[in-house]
Amino acid sequence: MYAKDLMQVQKLWACSESSDCRHVAQMMLEHNVGSIPVLDEQGRLEGIVTDRDICCRIVAEGKSYETPVREVMTPQVRTCRPDTSLKEVESVMKEYRIRRLPVVDEESRLQGFISLADLARECHGLIQEHRLAEVLESVSAAS
Repeated sequence: MYAKDLMQVQKLWACSESSDCRHVAQMMLEHNVGSIPVLDEQGRLEGIVTDRDICCRIVAEGKSYETPVREVMTPQVRTCRPDTSLKEVESVMKEYRIRRLPVVDEESRLQGFISLADLARECHGLIQEHRLAEVLESVSAAS
């Protein structure tokens, strides 16, 4: 199986780098997600902003909620391609402690996301369960 077989293509919300953090936080609340991709005008992935980014880089530092996302987003985003094997997806998630991995095409345009929940729904058998448990343990470990 490949990322394209499990990735979620519906429910893709995004913002631009000029969006303010309050707007992005409201999107997260409204859609019950913990991260929002930051796209350029052509739909290419420029970064990602998480609820943790907003908490640690806005609230904790006393910055304005009107701060543009470009000041708090993570610009170096780990991604995969639609034809990436699930084993490699798991490996990337485990190594970099990622809960939702963006799937992009060859021009870095967002195609979807693959999450731990997506992997769990397709987990059949002890070997797969063991691998998924290792990914979950790694992603959930304290920094």
